[in-house]
Amino acid sequence: MNTETLEQEGIPNYDAIKIAIWAYVLLWIFEGALRKWILPSLSTPLLIVRDPIAIYIILKAFHLKVKFMNPYVVLSAIFTLIGLAITLNFGHGNLFVGLYGARIMLIHFPLIFIIGVVFTKKDILNLGRVMIAINILMTLIIYFQFTSPQTAYINIGIGGEGSAGFDGAMGYFRPSGTYSFISGLSAFYILVSVYIFYFWLSKESCSKILLIASTIALLLALPLTVSRSAVLGVLLVGLFAFIGSSTSFKSLSRILITVLLIFCLFTILQKTTTVFNLATEVFMDRVDSAGSQKGGSIILRTSEGFTQPIVDLLNQPLFAGNLGMGTNAGAQMLTGKIKFLISEGELGRLGGEQGLILGGGLIAIRLFLAIGLFYKSIKLPSKLKLLPLTFCGTALFMITQGQWAQPSMLGCAIIAAGLLVASINITVKTE
Repeated sequence: MNTETLEQEGIPNYDAIKIAIWAYVLLWIFEGALRKWILPSLSTPLLIVRDPIAIYIILKAFHLKVKFMNPYVVLSAIFTLIGLAITLNFGHGNLFVGLYGARIMLIHFPLIFIIGVVFTKKDILNLGRVMIAINILMTLIIYFQFTSPQTAYINIGIGGEGSAGFDGAMGYFRPSGTYSFISGLSAFYILVSVYIFYFWLSKESCSKILLIASTIALLLALPLTVSRSAVLGVLLVGLFAFIGSSTSFKSLSRILITVLLIFCLFTILQKTTTVFNLATEVFMDRVDSAGSQKGGSIILRTSEGFTQPIVDLLNQPLFAGNLGMGTNAGAQMLTGKIKFLISEGELGRLGGEQGLILGGGLIAIRLFLAIGLFYKSIKLPSKLKLLPLTFCGTALFMITQGQWAQPSMLGCAIIAAGLLVASINITVKTE
């Protein structure tokens, strides 16, 4: 529908917000490329390049009367503003560090619900088609990063200095793709796998040539990342996708065909691609070496990521004036060094920054949000479950344990959760 038709039928025109959301997503994908290769001298201000867009989206949403305000948004804003006041008056007192920490919940978190309102199913799938195309380019980039020395230009670090690669195994490094760090790249592949699984398992239209090429790119990319989180994350998405699609015999046949196709593509890559076998060997070596270390098991780390912060939270003061101190950028502003002043884990950061009452409140908000979205997804009619449940495979973990202090992880969490909310709401939207 054009703008005039929308206005005549009384349907709000959200085109401006949608364009801004697309810009937010593309900057999430290419922000690291700007900071490493295109505008390295502006790497520090580009760290918050999506913030002005987020502010614009919120202001435009208020102007167009988008109904995104809810208890999650209101309570998170109240807790954050109180935490900021405590930080400035009784805590570290650094305004810029406090604002940097406050922006996470004040200007990014509300986007989840704005995306959920303004995006239709058509918007969700159009974004998916673009992402599976970008996936091919991303895999090509990390192929060259993996096979090139760390001194090569393609492996240059933030600000055009050092290397963006991280220790992997057997002398090979974990590539970062167009992101600043490997964590952003892993999140990208997990999110793009949502669309790859969905387009294989659903009847939605998508170029089969593009889909096959992107599936091959994903299979090749996973060992190239040398990232256990990326591989397990994609497997988790696949599990949720299969659960969401197993509602009839026809759906089960689609699952079987998809599994057989992926197995065939995997076998072809293994038989014909030397770098795939090398990357797989490197990946397995890292799994073995990391698993042999104390606390190296990623399953153990994930479970401790939930339990240990709760134990630590109970030992926190009722209020703590450390807002922003738990982020690497905040730590650098306070100490001149990039390090974890509070906790590497997300839930530990929240408790350490804001204390038992406010930090615990923010943890509860995120946990209840994840539980609520999962409940809404499984309560949908069978024919509508596939898309939201597939998004649950990445969004639920990103909401509860995603490291929102890291800009790339924050961006992925907001986008994945927003698309999940939108996929739940599509039954009441005009596409």
